[in-house]
Amino acid sequence: MKKKNLFGAIGYVTVIMIFSRLLALVSTQVYMSFYGASDLYLNIYSYAISIPNIIFTCFGTALSTVVIPIYTGYIATEKREKAKSFADTLITVTTVFTALLVLVGIALSPILPRFTSLGDYGFAVRALMIMMPAMLFYGLNYIFQGMLQSHGKYGWPAFVSVPSSLVVILYVIFLGDTYGVSGLLVATLIGLSLQAFILVPPLVRTGYRYKASFDLKNPDMRVALRMTLPVLLGVSAYQMNMFYNTTMIANFPGMVTLLTFVQNITLYLVLAFAYSITAVIYPRLTAYAAVDDMDSYKETLRKILNSVILLLVPVTFGFIAVRQELLQLISQWGKVTSSDIDAAAGLLCMYSIGILGIGMKEILDRAFYALKKTFLPAVNGFVIMAVNIVLSQILMRKMGANGIPLAYSVASLTGTAVLLFALRRKIGPYGKGIGTTFIKSIFAAAVMFVCVLFLNRVLGNALPGNTLLFRLVRLGVPCMAGVLIYGILALILGLLPKRGGKTA
Repeated sequence: MKKKNLFGAIGYVTVIMIFSRLLALVSTQVYMSFYGASDLYLNIYSYAISIPNIIFTCFGTALSTVVIPIYTGYIATEKREKAKSFADTLITVTTVFTALLVLVGIALSPILPRFTSLGDYGFAVRALMIMMPAMLFYGLNYIFQGMLQSHGKYGWPAFVSVPSSLVVILYVIFLGDTYGVSGLLVATLIGLSLQAFILVPPLVRTGYRYKASFDLKNPDMRVALRMTLPVLLGVSAYQMNMFYNTTMIANFPGMVTLLTFVQNITLYLVLAFAYSITAVIYPRLTAYAAVDDMDSYKETLRKILNSVILLLVPVTFGFIAVRQELLQLISQWGKVTSSDIDAAAGLLCMYSIGILGIGMKEILDRAFYALKKTFLPAVNGFVIMAVNIVLSQILMRKMGANGIPLAYSVASLTGTAVLLFALRRKIGPYGKGIGTTFIKSIFAAAVMFVCVLFLNRVLGNALPGNTLLFRLVRLGVPCMAGVLIYGILALILGLLPKRGGKTA
């Protein structure tokens, strides 16, 4: 893939992924405004939908990470029968395993709420039982995405969450009053099932036809299992972090839904951006490593990391600067109160600090996986988890609920630093210009931050009303000014490519 095509594909996938995440954000805002961010049953709903997602994302990410190298290798060498045989067995084994996992999840449903202060134990148990079957669809979703990406089909995997968001939005509008939060759980389960089903037609168009196979002696399955374990451990540490954070925040009344909403704004938008990059470059890095073309591997990785720093540093400063105005515009409607906005703004500020670490970690993990080095990312995942747990226990005593996202942000930055230095030790220097890009980006973003805060104050005094127009102006003008200021400074500092030139 030529450089122009590489970045074109990344841009295309990024647009779809960000649209998908924005729609997910809208769906959260719709039910939060309808039922109220502090509603007891909505907070139980937010807790219930997060648990199966947390549990199976561990296996799903490991699956997609393993599927791509094996399946891509066969597709690239025209060994389609071997690719099909591997996919058949993987789908069958995963479905059986996931069905067992669903049963275990249902059995654990009466136990998990006892670690929280959710308020209605009976409803919490029922909510968890309703949502556990979602893991069946998560499993198929991750496998189908990996197979499509191996065929160079990036659009549908990026689009996958759109139908589920639409189902939730339509349910709240037309049936929300009739069936309440109980119906919202069922609508969410139906929406999640669509994430797998909508990938079937594009997969069929690649020529694939499923045939049940439970051949555990398949040599590719053995390789997949051997590769999966370290990846699973690393991703499990991340998901245990999320489970821990969700459980801890459930002890603060009315905060689970707000945490979910803020995560949609920060973590999941950043991860959508990172996944859109890794969906394109992971197969490419794997191919370079397979033929020992380390120069191309390093150059591709260097350019991607520089681009990520250039984009995510101003996003970090921008979110912190306009967090109140952003939340007032998109969230303060219906039953959402100003105190809800203040609480969410604190969470948003703390999560924003870790945006760069969260984004870069995903890319560096894939850089190691492409080298078939899965042990260090696994160990690093547990380092991040340990830092998160220890810091959150300390910070919660001083900062309340805000200590939880701050601890997570610091842990993510720590893990990213570990991976950067470890990769350098593994492959030698690869990051020429990354340090310079980081320092210049920080400087440009800091100047932007000061200017945006000044505009916030001026507009806040000039337009104190709460109309939609005033909200749009109070957010839109500082944002546009911030983008302009950062862009000009980035160009002056040599961060943006000049015609025929190179970036720093």
